[in-house]
Amino acid sequence: MSDPVTPQRLTCHHCGVAYRRPALAPGEWATCFRCGSTLETFALFSAAAWLAVLIATVISFTLANAFPVATLYVQGAGQAASFIDAVVVTWNVGYPEVAVITFAAGFFLPACQLGLLIWIFGALAVGRLPLFFESAVELVDRLKPWCMVPVFLMGVLVAVVKLAGLASLTPGIGLFATATSAVLITALARLNSAKIRAMAHDLGLPAHPSPALKPPSPTIIMRTWALMLGAVILYIPANMLPIMKVSSMGSDSAHTILGGVIELWQMGSWDIALVVFIASVVVPLFKLVALGTLLFLTQQKNSARLRQRTHLYVIVEFIGQWSMLDVFVVILLSALGHFGSLLSIEPGGGAAAFGGVVILTMIAAMGFDPRLAWRLSGHRKHLTRADLESTH
Repeated sequence: MSDPVTPQRLTCHHCGVAYRRPALAPGEWATCFRCGSTLETFALFSAAAWLAVLIATVISFTLANAFPVATLYVQGAGQAASFIDAVVVTWNVGYPEVAVITFAAGFFLPACQLGLLIWIFGALAVGRLPLFFESAVELVDRLKPWCMVPVFLMGVLVAVVKLAGLASLTPGIGLFATATSAVLITALARLNSAKIRAMAHDLGLPAHPSPALKPPSPTIIMRTWALMLGAVILYIPANMLPIMKVSSMGSDSAHTILGGVIELWQMGSWDIALVVFIASVVVPLFKLVALGTLLFLTQQKNSARLRQRTHLYVIVEFIGQWSMLDVFVVILLSALGHFGSLLSIEPGGGAAAFGGVVILTMIAAMGFDPRLAWRLSGHRKHLTRADLESTH
C-alpha cells in the first residue's frame, strides 16, 4: 500500500506566502492575498485531454520542421527553406553561435519539452505516475521559457514582408504547421510543475506536494547585476554592427536593427515595423531598465509599491523571449536568400551580439527572486496585519 497522498499546499513564487490548497469550482481561480499573483486556476482539461493536445502539437511540430516554411523565386529560380535549413545556412556562413541559439530555442528545447509532457501525461491519462515523475515536472518548468516557436512564427511573418518587395514568395506547408504549433504550444504554456502535481493529486495518485521553496539569498542581487552588465555591454555592438548583410546584383548593403525597422517603414509596412521595433528595441531596453529598477529598490530594502513591483517582474519575465524575433528573421532570410550573384543574404555580427543580449537578460530575469524584496522589507511566509490592511 502506498502512503496516503499529502494534502497539497500552494506557495506563491512571487512573495513566498504559503496557503492550504482550496477546492476550485469551474470559472474560479486562486490568487495570492498579499501580492495578487494567480496561484491556480480551475482545471478544465483532464489528463487525457491534455494528451490529445500534445499529440496534435507533436504532429504539427513535426510537419513544421519537415517542410519548407516558404519558397522564394528570383528570375525563375526557386529557393525553399525550412527552419532546419535556416540553422544549417547560418552555421555554414560562419555564425555557429547564432545557429546553436536558434536551433535550441526553435527546435531542440521545444522537442524536449513535448517529449517530457508526452511522457508525463501518457501515464496520467491511464491513472498512474510515470517513472522519474518529480524530475520530469521540474524540468518542464526549466524548459518552458526557452521554447520560442511562437516567436519564430512572428519572425516568419516579418521575413515574408521583407522579401515581398524583392521577389515572389510562396508560403509552404511548414508555415501553416508552424502557425498551428505556435497556437498549441501557447496553450501548453499553462502547464507547470505545480499544475501537473495538482492534477496527479486530484487523480488520487501518490504525487509529492511541491517542494518547499528555498529562502531567497541576497547573493542573487550581485549575480543579476553582473548578468545585466554583460547584456548592456553586448547591447552596444548589437545595435552598432550590422545584423544582416544583403548582396543583390553586385550591390552590397548592411542593415542594423534600427536600419531594418526604417526599411520596413519606408516599404509601407508600418505595422510590421512597429512590431520589430517593439520586440528588438523597446523590449530589451524595457527589460534592462525595469530589472535594474527592481534590483536597486530591493538592494535598498525599499518597501514601497511591492505589489506593483511584483507585477512588473511578471511582465519582464513574460516578454523576455520576444527579443529573439530579429534573430529568427535574419536566419530565415539567410536561408531563403541564396541565389549567388542575384541575391545573397547573410547574418552579421550584430545578430550574435543581440542573441547574447537576449540570453543574458532572460537568465538575469529568471535568476532574480521577487520574494527577496518582500523578505528584505520584513514580510515572511505568513500574512501579517500589515498585509491584510494594505489590501483594503
